[in-house]
Amino acid sequence: MNIRIGTLWRVPVFCLLSSLACYWLTIFPGALIYVNRTVGENGTIEVSTDPVRSVLFQAVLIFAVLLAGGLWAFRSMTRREIAASAALLILPMLAIVLAQLFLPSFPLEVSLFLSRFYCWTGNLASLLMQLSLPLPAATILAQFAPLLFIPFGRRVA
Repeated sequence: MNIRIGTLWRVPVFCLLSSLACYWLTIFPGALIYVNRTVGENGTIEVSTDPVRSVLFQAVLIFAVLLAGGLWAFRSMTRREIAASAALLILPMLAIVLAQLFLPSFPLEVSLFLSRFYCWTGNLASLLMQLSLPLPAATILAQFAPLLFIPFGRRVA
């Protein structure tokens, strides 16, 4: 089991940077795609979200991250290296998410700050909730999203 130590940083850094990119894409150009603004007869502005466009936008972001990571960032890594690198990200993310879900006094400021770094997995959790999974189950399952990069790795070193 040869795992190159120099590759262990790749999945966490890529996932955190892609989450930041997804966060900014969701806020600025994403709002132009799936947010509807209408002006009522009396001049009031009504803002609503198109659920179909929102789901499609989230799915496109998830697949873009998977393809970019799998075909570009992790091509030289073996499947074991990707799994070990992903575990370095999954364990702390899972601990924080469990604390957010089950500790009633978890600080809101910390959750808002961390939301930038959970956007990619948050999009996956949102899609899982569209499939009728409850919020805790969808959020916990989404934290294992970095393991989706494993099939893109090489089989042997």
